[in-house]
Amino acid sequence: MRSAITQLLVVLLLLGLAACADTKKAPQSTVAQFNAEYQRVKGEGYRIHPGDVLDINFFYTPEYNAKDVPVRPDGKIQLPLAGDFAIAGMTPDQAGAELKKIYSSQLKDPDLAVMVKTFGANSVVVQGSVRNPGQLDLNGNGTLLQTIGRAGSFSDTADIGHVSVVRHSTGATPMVIVLDLRKALTGAAPQLDIPLLPGDVIYVPALNGKQPAAVDLFGTSTSAPAQ
Repeated sequence: MRSAITQLLVVLLLLGLAACADTKKAPQSTVAQFNAEYQRVKGEGYRIHPGDVLDINFFYTPEYNAKDVPVRPDGKIQLPLAGDFAIAGMTPDQAGAELKKIYSSQLKDPDLAVMVKTFGANSVVVQGSVRNPGQLDLNGNGTLLQTIGRAGSFSDTADIGHVSVVRHSTGATPMVIVLDLRKALTGAAPQLDIPLLPGDVIYVPALNGKQPAAVDLFGTSTSAPAQ
């Protein structure tokens, strides 16, 4: 058994080394692609996530109002008369329309609205050479530099020229970009201070000449920073 585990670890190590050796061929998104994805997600409107807390307001039958309704990890909520309802992935308007259909068979005029009271999934993760790494709530239209600042800013050993962002909003292969934030900080290339989306992962490597290790955790290696 121990021999099999050792062989597996060796195979994984060799695969990791091979991936690092092939960094020049690895796909990397551009600033334009990241911004296009940001606009796409924002244009769709907010979609309800597990961890959100909702208020369901009935305009003509307020006795059925439901306050502080949590969206469970399975993406469902529980409501009187409706029972379990899969709500994650819908916009509040879409959820309200679907619930109105359900309640139409039981209430005379089930005019209602779904309101997101607490955004449970509205956060990003900052890793690496910052003073206070961790998960942070994304305030409004927060940008990359603003978020790093809220994480205590760069540490003394940070490689500001190779900051990685991994984006998961596509629902498929994550988008990856490496940015030279020295140009954003000096004002030479302010477009590199990209707006962030919930679920983004930021990694600031140390000044050790190595590629950002966190990117490999998502199965993607990186090459030179985006200009």
